[in-house]
Amino acid sequence: MFKIIRSVKPNKKVTAQQQRLYASAKTANIDWNPVRSKKQLSQGIEFGGKTSSKVFLGLLCLAPIITFALGTWQVKRLKWKNKLVAECEDRLTYKPIPMPKNVTKEDLPNLEYRKVLVTGHFDYSREAFVGPRLHDTRRGYTLVCPFVQSNGAGEVLIDRGWIAAEKVIPSQRNLQHLSVPKGEITVECVIRVPPKKGIFNIDHDKGSRLYQYLDADTMAEELGSRPIYLQALQNFHDKPDQHILDTVGDANKKTGSWAFWKSSNPSTASSSMVPGADTKSLDYDTAEEFDPLQFINAGVPLGKIPKVDYKNNHLNYLVTWYSLSFASTALLIYMFKKGKFINPTEEKLKYTKKIMN
Repeated sequence: MFKIIRSVKPNKKVTAQQQRLYASAKTANIDWNPVRSKKQLSQGIEFGGKTSSKVFLGLLCLAPIITFALGTWQVKRLKWKNKLVAECEDRLTYKPIPMPKNVTKEDLPNLEYRKVLVTGHFDYSREAFVGPRLHDTRRGYTLVCPFVQSNGAGEVLIDRGWIAAEKVIPSQRNLQHLSVPKGEITVECVIRVPPKKGIFNIDHDKGSRLYQYLDADTMAEELGSRPIYLQALQNFHDKPDQHILDTVGDANKKTGSWAFWKSSNPSTASSSMVPGADTKSLDYDTAEEFDPLQFINAGVPLGKIPKVDYKNNHLNYLVTWYSLSFASTALLIYMFKKGKFINPTEEKLKYTKKIMN
């Protein structure tokens, strides 16, 4: 802050006493007329001045309150998500029941992850694809196909799962009784609430059967189906009551229906939605099982694994917000104790007056 002056006139002989006198002389190194830019003058803000200190102090005082409120909000979100996941996992334990006729789009949240059996036939002429999606570094698509129910309840959208890109055309698929089953079949599915359109998702091109993301409402409107979205369950076991010799690669295996089977009398199925209803379901425990790679190479869609897919990161968010609240509070206390909000210009003037007096 102060500069010691040791320079003397070179033409005069200086005594030791004069040198000590010159060495003790001090001058204040203070810019009494600081240069201000037009931007600073127009905004009335000077670095280190009162305005900037007050703004910084105000933000620092608000930080603990805002972050604590966000942490408390995440506590409520965590309780809600845990309850939702527990309900969905509980529904997955119920036995599959026939798909009722009166299910609407508004009923889907209360029935999500409920296993159901739908009987009817696929309309392969209106298949839609979502993607591309990668499966073990292999390019493919999610296959969604309209399913015409035999009970007269109309069509629903069934997500049959992932299929390789080179097998999107039905005629190019092998294991036709599995990849493109004909006639009346029964499919075991789970009811799902379709995801909502994100902010960064682009609009779908009308007339195209390729979707960048799963937009069930738009898909149902263009395909002429009800906006009911189901996911077919994955099962690699052979059909126990029908064995067909087929070849996949170099291996010969007995093949049957994958998650599909013919219903002998679908009209006798109960439409009750009571959990654990007495309904006949498939027993694949004694049947032969295919390898997933065989399904991929043959063009059989890989259905959904029966598990809840909800992400629950609210505990991490909770810890993050509360940590920021604690850190900002500690910083605020430290700044007040150290007096960091004192105007530096005023402190310079006080110190200068003290030295000069």
